Amino acid sequence: MKPWNDKQIAKRVKPWVLDGYLTDYQKEAWTWSIDRDGAFLWWACGAGKTLGALLWLVSKPRSERKVIITRAATKSQWKMQASQYTDMQIHILDGQGGVAIPDEAECVVLSWETLMHWYPYITAWQGNYPMALVWDEIHKGKAWRRKEKYITYDGQTKWMWLENRAAYAAKLSKRATRRLGLTATPIRDRRADLWAQLDLIQPDKHGTNWHWVHKYCAAKQGTYGLDTTGVSNCTQLKQMLNRVAHVVPYKEMAKALPPKRRQLLYLSAHEQTKPARMRTILKEAARRGPQHLFEARLMEAATRKRTNIATLVADCVEAKQKVTVFTGRRQDCEALAKTIKIKLDRLGEPCWSAHGGSSVKERAQLVQEYAAHDGGGAFIGTTDAFGEAIDGLQCTDSVFFALLPWTPGQVTQAEGRFSRHGSDRPVLITYVIAEDTVDEHVADVLLSKLEIVEQTLGDEEAGSLANTLAGQDNEEEIMDSILSLAEDSEWS
Repeated sequence: MKPWNDKQIAKRVKPWVLDGYLTDYQKEAWTWSIDRDGAFLWWACGAGKTLGALLWLVSKPRSERKVIITRAATKSQWKMQASQYTDMQIHILDGQGGVAIPDEAECVVLSWETLMHWYPYITAWQGNYPMALVWDEIHKGKAWRRKEKYITYDGQTKWMWLENRAAYAAKLSKRATRRLGLTATPIRDRRADLWAQLDLIQPDKHGTNWHWVHKYCAAKQGTYGLDTTGVSNCTQLKQMLNRVAHVVPYKEMAKALPPKRRQLLYLSAHEQTKPARMRTILKEAARRGPQHLFEARLMEAATRKRTNIATLVADCVEAKQKVTVFTGRRQDCEALAKTIKIKLDRLGEPCWSAHGGSSVKERAQLVQEYAAHDGGGAFIGTTDAFGEAIDGLQCTDSVFFALLPWTPGQVTQAEGRFSRHGSDRPVLITYVIAEDTVDEHVADVLLSKLEIVEQTLGDEEAGSLANTLAGQDNEEEIMDSILSLAEDSEWS
């Protein structure tokens, strides 16, 4: 039976999602994965893995405990999209534990980095209930060292769990009744990376790591230990992976997606990077006047998002996507480019960057190089320098707005760089907003202007962007946060 025809399941999904929004491959994967105890969604970046996983989660009773392990930067995004697409409310686990999980919570989301600390609280919350796990970016769980040998007093050899993320991930997976792994890049380095991921979705079904690498990686003793860089039993491995992985390559994804999509990435305070010396900088700016203070606040917001944006860009580029990042200030552009370039250098992928301080000729040359490049890469620039009258960025797969433009016209022009004549691929545009920063006020101003444009001109694009910035079904939550911040005398 198709899950969307099941009344109990269908009522948990927003009607518009079931009414023509789902792609064929999302429907296929939903039917394929619903009753599996362990499966992968190996989908290209931007293919809708989050929605695929949410459908998988709500397909079982509410009494099931549901856990999502993801990057720190995307916890809020999971919560927002769960509310957007389904009736499931997600409880975010911030910090490193210390607080019991509410018994009434159906689903929790936490980061890979804090899994060790939250493990005892999750097990207490689970109790005797069945549990479903979603391993988002499951390649982060590729480490295989989970146990070590020790000798007992009577000479017996035994094994004990290590105190590391891989060990706690494995222990949590053993407690689950269903497991789903999501990634666009299952093999980040070598074939041997697959064993730990397979063991997370199907515990104890693939033998030990030692056995697996000898079987599929032609493992042999090398100069510095076991060499697992080889390949063996390729046909058998492929057949086994076909049984557990639903694969959507980029070309297949592109057929089913519209040319332009938008999403809001809302970083909570716990997901942000705290900038050093910012208190001193803000005090100095306040002494110089309101305009200087506002500029300092803009840079504070930009700094808090920089690490997360760089990580997301690197993930997309590693999946062979072309990525553009627009920001509002030259200083942030240079800092972003530096941070992103460090990550891309490790991947052997290129990074281009420029702003208004570069000559027109130099900027045009960089855009041409980016457009001509065949493969993954990143382009970082300011909206003022590249957000209007620039042709060549339409080869982009993913766009991140690190700082929001101020006016509807700027946004329309900037988005027009990516969805225009000559575009040969869909593009996903992400607006990144840091909670409890000036970001929220800029978004609020832009939102009000967009709503006026929509009401006055009947501009559907302005209305669509307004919905994105409002978080759609989460508008009230975001507006409450904005109003709360605005009441602070420091902002009045």
